[in-house]
Amino acid sequence: MAAIWFFSLLFLFFFYNSSTAELITALPGQPANVAFKQYSGYIVTDAQHGRALFYYFVEADSPNPLSLPLTLWLNGGPGCSSLGFGAFMEHGPFQPGQNGLLLKNKYSWNLASNMLYVESPIGVGFSYSNTSSDYILWNDTTTAKDNLRFIVKWLEEFPQYKDSDFFLTGESYAGHYVPQLASLLMEYNKQPNIAPIKLKAIALGNPLLDLDISVLSGEYLWSHGAISDETLWLEKTVCNNSKYLREYVHDQWSQGCNDVFNRVSDEVGDDIDSSDLLLPLCTLSSSSSTQQFKPKGLHGKIHAKMARRASAAGDPCLEDRIFTYLNNPQVQKALHANTTHLPFHWDFCLGPLVYQEDNLDMNIIPVISNLIMEGIPILLFSGDQDTKIPLTQTRTIAENIAKELKLVPFTTYSPWYNKKQSIFTSLEPSLSSSFALLDAELNGLKNWSGF
Repeated sequence: MAAIWFFSLLFLFFFYNSSTAELITALPGQPANVAFKQYSGYIVTDAQHGRALFYYFVEADSPNPLSLPLTLWLNGGPGCSSLGFGAFMEHGPFQPGQNGLLLKNKYSWNLASNMLYVESPIGVGFSYSNTSSDYILWNDTTTAKDNLRFIVKWLEEFPQYKDSDFFLTGESYAGHYVPQLASLLMEYNKQPNIAPIKLKAIALGNPLLDLDISVLSGEYLWSHGAISDETLWLEKTVCNNSKYLREYVHDQWSQGCNDVFNRVSDEVGDDIDSSDLLLPLCTLSSSSSTQQFKPKGLHGKIHAKMARRASAAGDPCLEDRIFTYLNNPQVQKALHANTTHLPFHWDFCLGPLVYQEDNLDMNIIPVISNLIMEGIPILLFSGDQDTKIPLTQTRTIAENIAKELKLVPFTTYSPWYNKKQSIFTSLEPSLSSSFALLDAELNGLKNWSGF
């Protein structure tokens, strides 16, 4: 009897230890009276290679978090941080204020779900590998496999969430990550003698799904008065963003694409954030985020030429404050981050990762269609101020999928309301897929990282 009692006590100790080892007692500058728990740290996805993904987990702000779903969020890039963008800029519980203190985010998704933010792949944010070759030619397949290992091991650390409804979400290049991860997860669930992960649905914001459609921004820019009639005609007849990106990532620029791109850049101007057409510039004398080393591969090429750094709607300097906050040693200590003393600072999209270039041209729409056919609901949503992957193109893809699969709408295209105020949200749902257009300012959709 004593032996049974001893082993029971030992089991309880290890269970308690694993689920509280990464508990955040309080983040520096955190508001008082925060009722929900926060956890962060590393999940080792490959012990032999020393590969580990960093996560930040926020319990739902609810008296009973376990009654609400578990939602995993991934940012795009490829190579951008879910901690910096997703958690601290877009829809996490806090944002750094101008005085260095954290402010509560009234749009936080943890008001409705337990939120799990993962810095993926390795080389993003605080995630790392001790094997340098891991950083070379990483791709969508290795990302999906690593993320699945993360989920399985994370649920071992937090077994109380094994029976929770599980949602996969993300934005921009997560249009590649999330569907392929969902497909791999569905295959994992078919294995014998495993507890299936209860995947309920996926949601993708301004997602890159098909390079021939997703990134075509000419019509959107023209309709907002950002480019001229002649430049729109050149985009249609000489070189659009799809052709430009294919040429650029393969170092095969044509003079025509170069001329059109430069013309668009001249007309749009340097003061326009391509992630948020209406966002003013940050007027700080200098940006906190400096490029310590030049990113390589697909991620580096896209961000070197195409990307402006994103910021939050109505607060163009938020990015600088997040950068400063997450590079604060006391913040990193509270987050249990950078425990191996990485040879580079934390950054939004800069890291040692070399992503395989031809993955950009992968058409993810068949993966989406297969998930729908397997009974996984899909939500495609778009902020209305993004010029990189504009709402017009996401809507086109949603309509194409619905037609191909002969999905029948069960309600009409219509606005949504928040109490008595229209939030300028349109929805055209079917039984398995939906498209939603969301006003960036009224819904807290700050912007989308990635291209």
